[in-house]
Amino acid sequence: MRSLSTKCSLLISSLAFLLLVSMAFGQTGTSSLRGTVLDKTGAGVTDAKVSLDNLAQAFHREVQSGGTGEYEFAGLPPGTYVLTVEKAGFRKYEQRNLQLLVNQPVTINPALELGTTSQVVEVSATAVALNTVDASLGSAFGENQVKQLPLEGRNIPDLLTLQAGVT
Repeated sequence: MRSLSTKCSLLISSLAFLLLVSMAFGQTGTSSLRGTVLDKTGAGVTDAKVSLDNLAQAFHREVQSGGTGEYEFAGLPPGTYVLTVEKAGFRKYEQRNLQLLVNQPVTINPALELGTTSQVVEVSATAVALNTVDASLGSAFGENQVKQLPLEGRNIPDLLTLQAGVT
């Protein structure tokens, strides 16, 4: 009788462990980018090709702007990106060094200028990324920052609790 209860408790604890491990893998840090492609008058530009590239990760995505010029990239890995917007009759818009951080959605509304597609409007100034979607916070840790932190036993979950709002 005792061995049966031991086997049952072992089976229950094994199932609980597998459930917890599967839930841990589902928690990945992603980001998102959205906005509206506008012309100089502030009207939405439909069917513009919006591209997002991360050369360090060999990552590329493309979407077409919708009926009011809206676009969205969801589930993006954090990193530094290049946003490009192209539409016939407008100059090509390009914004480099766009930082997307963990769980911090970014909204960018590119304004296209009239001209030929061979002309490029390059945005070199980095705008402050504002999260206008929700109240979440995110931070990116560099490799050197992680190495310099006094983490007991190099426990990564302890590192994650250093972010604002994490309990």
